Amino acid sequence: MKTETKPLAIVLAALIGVTSLNAIAADKPLYRGYKHGNHFYTTDVVEMLNAKASGGYEYQGVTVTLVEYGDADADKAFYRLYNKDAGPAGNHFYTTDVVEALNIKSLGYVYEKSEGYTTKSRAKTIYRGYHSELDNHFYTTDVVEMLNATASGGYTYQKEEGYGK
Repeated sequence: MKTETKPLAIVLAALIGVTSLNAIAADKPLYRGYKHGNHFYTTDVVEMLNAKASGGYEYQGVTVTLVEYGDADADKAFYRLYNKDAGPAGNHFYTTDVVEALNIKSLGYVYEKSEGYTTKSRAKTIYRGYHSELDNHFYTTDVVEMLNATASGGYTYQKEEGYGK
């Protein structure tokens, strides 16, 4: 099987020291940004750079690594929806549950895209919390970070959203 590597992938691989270009083609890091009570997640590095440069988001790192459709480890799509009228700065909502994605559309959310796929291998659990005053969802694989968010950050733990690398 021949893998086509995009020039951006080569540059990113060189910058972050990835030794396998096949790994970067299949893996999809989920980047996290934060602005005024609003978390934003994307697997598109250019989109995150734009959110930081012109959207005022503070880059917080990679939350988890998802995979592409067709990867042997791919499980469920990680859907991204957006409501410009939710919360203080709009709200993105992410879910692996297609019924939940369809139901939240009735609250004014619009489907944007799938960020990638969760994994069957269960290496890292993706936890989801919700802050009702900010109308904001928070996703992390760090159980201590989720415990802190629920203990003192105003978030309520909701569920495991799936798994990633």
